[in-house]
Amino acid sequence: MLNRRLIRIKTFQVLFGEFGQDNSRPNIIASNVKKSIRGLGTNFLGVLAFGPELSHFINTEHNPSDFKFTTSEEDLKSFKIWTENPFFTALAENEKLAAYMVKPTMDWQTDRDSMFIIYKQIKESDIYKELMANELTFENQAAFASYIYKYMMLDSVEFEQLMEEHNIYYYDEKIPMLKSIEKVLEHYTNKQTVSIPKLFKNEVEDLQMADDLVSLFFEHRIEVEESIGQYTPGWDSERITKIDYMLMMMALIEFKYMPMIPVKVTLNEYIEIAKMYSTPKSSKFLNGTLDKILQDWKTKGVINKKGRGLIG
Repeated sequence: MLNRRLIRIKTFQVLFGEFGQDNSRPNIIASNVKKSIRGLGTNFLGVLAFGPELSHFINTEHNPSDFKFTTSEEDLKSFKIWTENPFFTALAENEKLAAYMVKPTMDWQTDRDSMFIIYKQIKESDIYKELMANELTFENQAAFASYIYKYMMLDSVEFEQLMEEHNIYYYDEKIPMLKSIEKVLEHYTNKQTVSIPKLFKNEVEDLQMADDLVSLFFEHRIEVEESIGQYTPGWDSERITKIDYMLMMMALIEFKYMPMIPVKVTLNEYIEIAKMYSTPKSSKFLNGTLDKILQDWKTKGVINKKGRGLIG
């Protein structure tokens, strides 16, 4: 689930919070970065739990039998779509998610008004109407579960607001989380079992990258700031946005002091991060400035990457 861009983003966020501070403590900052990274795994479980929690909410609060003396076949089928979805049942029985739901960081049952709004909105969707018109096959139910998560995370204003209240970094995390949910559903469709992905591909390497970014930033901050000033004549630090300035510093540190990362990867990653967080013109400014520094550093032999093809 975790990728290198997210590591850069989470390191950037914590470093940015320390921008301009003279008494920053690198060890505390590195610890906060790792805490934010690990929090992604918990946040993912919280989002994943929404499906079973929504099913439980409808089962307890919107059972048509509780409101009518007689219920139609349509009412019963609609109720079954939500409360007997095999994917939600399998999720609730998954050991890892079940342990999380005993003491969740996001208690969806306290947000019943929002859950009801999302439920009503999904009932108006074409895929719900198609499911009502067809048999409730395993494949159709899995596809509906997939749609619910996509709708929640990409289209629901209510869910967006709920998540931002729980998690200030939801904007950064939601696409990686949605991709991971799609993988969980793909595995479930093929194997009929739930497998929740691990947060790390390689925990030691991923956390080491975060540690290196923080320690190298503070070790070489003055030198890197001087480099930016040298290559941006007429642009004092006040004219460069703080976001752009921080992203340039991190990119230059990767260029010069992280020999296993290809320069093209570094350049592309920070340009993309600038598009996400800074002004419309920032990505072009970063691209031009970093490329100018990079070409000069290559000429001077400053860039020393290890491995074939890493300089780019």
